[in-house]
Amino acid sequence: MGLSDTAQAVAKFQAVKSRADAVIESARFNDIASTLTDLTNKANLLPNEIAQIRSRGYVFAAYLEQKADVISRRWEGVRGSVERVIETEIGRMEDDLRPIQQWLQKGAEAGDNAKVLDNVVGSLESAVTPIEGRIEGIRTRLHEMYKTLETDINQAVTQLNQIKWYLEQRDEASFPFLAGESVFLVSKAEWVATGRDNQDPDGMLFLTDQRMVFEQKETTGKKLGLFGGKQTQEVKWEVPLHLVEKVTPENKGFLGGKDMLHFDLKSGAPYAKITVEIKGGTQAKHWAAQITRMVSGGANDERAIHPDAETLQAIRNAPTECMVCGATLPQLVANQMQLACEYCGAVIRI
Repeated sequence: MGLSDTAQAVAKFQAVKSRADAVIESARFNDIASTLTDLTNKANLLPNEIAQIRSRGYVFAAYLEQKADVISRRWEGVRGSVERVIETEIGRMEDDLRPIQQWLQKGAEAGDNAKVLDNVVGSLESAVTPIEGRIEGIRTRLHEMYKTLETDINQAVTQLNQIKWYLEQRDEASFPFLAGESVFLVSKAEWVATGRDNQDPDGMLFLTDQRMVFEQKETTGKKLGLFGGKQTQEVKWEVPLHLVEKVTPENKGFLGGKDMLHFDLKSGAPYAKITVEIKGGTQAKHWAAQITRMVSGGANDERAIHPDAETLQAIRNAPTECMVCGATLPQLVANQMQLACEYCGAVIRI
């Protein structure tokens, strides 16, 4: 055979060798074992991660504790079952892999002998092809065994990471929080004050158990929109929850890519209507539903930490007249722990 025939034979052998090497590697199921270890570590960390957000003052998402407990109990059994199947299948495949390893050895010994390599390629392909399909079937069956819990574990981790981000934004906020006030949700947002994107402030929309706050948080005054500027961080408006009449979500723009919230507000709010675009992958419908739940008091069902008896008694005994000017104080609403007199500005903590 000529040089080209030899080169072709070597190339064919190298191609089927790559498939054979991949089969041998896949038959160890090391990647699945690694996934199991990763999921085990995530599941084991959940209780501590939850305890940390509670210690930092996040009182909602009460389902997390039970979710972590269920995951812990179920994952131990599922992981054990998957590992036993892996061990069994590895044992069964030892005999099937032996011919592949033998043909690989013959191919290595053949060097550039095209006639021997052609024979090796045909035999190696015949040995590799059925095992490729078998391994793929085993991998699918293994993933089916743990995929639901994998989703649940990763979802819990994502939820905790989101809450940590809420708490980071709370800690970085430029405004003080009210007595007993607890953050529920935070989202990157743009207040549509003028309808002109480059003039409307970007920042954070906070939803707490007492109010909504929009805080501008961005670099302003850039030259040509690119250079210089200064960091601006300040509250542009806040609305007590009892002044929210209605919130309407809207998907606007190209393919509905903009998530908008339209607020109709009661007398006493800084504006009669407010429109906000929420960003960062947050869905307007989800936010609208959560705001409605918080306004109605329905989100209190998610509280992992409830007010103690002393706090509840203080709420019942809340004053109705301002101790400074004697004016009638606004009605205390769910979760509110301080009142501000609209006449003299005095703040009364409950």
